[in-house]
Amino acid sequence: MKILIMGGAGMIGQKLLNLLLKKEKLNNQKISEITLFDIIEAPYPTNTNIPIQSKSGDISDIDVSKNLILSKPDIIFHLAAIVSGQAEQEFDLGWDINAKGSWGLFEAIRHQGENYCPRLVFTSSIAVFGAPFPDKIPDDFFTTPLTSYGAQKAISELLLADYSRKKMIDGVSIRLPTICVRPGKPNLAASGFFYT
Repeated sequence: MKILIMGGAGMIGQKLLNLLLKKEKLNNQKISEITLFDIIEAPYPTNTNIPIQSKSGDISDIDVSKNLILSKPDIIFHLAAIVSGQAEQEFDLGWDINAKGSWGLFEAIRHQGENYCPRLVFTSSIAVFGAPFPDKIPDDFFTTPLTSYGAQKAISELLLADYSRKKMIDGVSIRLPTICVRPGKPNLAASGFFYT
């Protein structure tokens, strides 16, 4: 099984990589290779039984996505994104990476042909919702984002659902809550106020 981790240099991408390397299997299938992709070269351990390669580039360039899926990964973890605060401050960059970048990836998969239909796990955000929030968000709660970041994530969710409905991608969106903010150099995530 071939795995592609988009956003492989980030905190979640690195934690996912370490988990996959520890298990060496996913869905009871042996992992044959892992490709990490990010705007920078992603670090990875060299003492592993699974071949790993790191690629860097700009996801808003559709040719980058086309090259990434040439090897036809079986599972793609799409974690790549411009964080919330930065997407709000840098409007064009947020739309290029978070919305157009996702669409370009979906299009690259669709045009690969040969009945290629990988499993794609897209990390979305609770930013797709707008206030006021109930104590527990039900499945039928409306997506009414109040930020550009939330709109970009909501649009990507809708695109993925449509490509999945057409059986071009076997996609699933997961909305990650803010559990904690990663340690280290601060970024422009709006959830940064949680870090103390």
